[in-house]
Amino acid sequence: MQKLELFGCLTKVENLWCLEKIAIPNTCILESFDVFRGYYGNAPQDIKPKFVYIVTDETYNFEQILRFAAKVKQKFPHDFNAAHAEITVGNKTCSAVRITGLEDYSEIKKLQEEFKNCGFALKKKVRDIENTDALIKITKIFKLEAVGEDMFIDTRLSDIGYFIVDNDLTWEQFASKVKLFKSSWTGASFDAAKCFVVKDKGIIDMVRIFRKGLKVDFLEKLKNCYNNIGSCK
Repeated sequence: MQKLELFGCLTKVENLWCLEKIAIPNTCILESFDVFRGYYGNAPQDIKPKFVYIVTDETYNFEQILRFAAKVKQKFPHDFNAAHAEITVGNKTCSAVRITGLEDYSEIKKLQEEFKNCGFALKKKVRDIENTDALIKITKIFKLEAVGEDMFIDTRLSDIGYFIVDNDLTWEQFASKVKLFKSSWTGASFDAAKCFVVKDKGIIDMVRIFRKGLKVDFLEKLKNCYNNIGSCK
């Protein structure tokens, strides 16, 4: 099967909490516990940090975030992955670096300090955030393997799949369509997010699906249902 590495963006809603007790005092650092909030099965559960967001006091682009991360990786003794993030809570939007792959919460403060030492502008905490809905856009490199017509599996996490759709929707339109989609669906639960990747011919719009133990036939059924909601089973 064809394997691809493509630049793109993922948009989803997560509930966020402050991690101030284990971070540099008076800085804004957030975590999402319900990474796949639309999934009602046994989503991954462990005591490792999941998605951690180090919020910035400046607006950094994708390239700047990657360059900061590259500098930090030269000094930080533990492995981690970094991606550019844009977080909107209410009418406020901030830039952040999303961190995944940490093994322990004790690593977070040291990682934050290394980013600060590299010139990364840490945002000060201005309010308490606890179980707060946030619209999050993640810009990253997608590592995909083609598994059928217009379908892909994430090569780093096989519980995640994608299928191509033929139109671009606003987040509000997408959320409404997924709600209708799920109301017509009688199969197993899943989580859906909006995304796109950039390929030779331009932007390709997709839906990201998470389900523990995701199978290609399940992904194909979801693709067919999404594209023809009246035929959902």
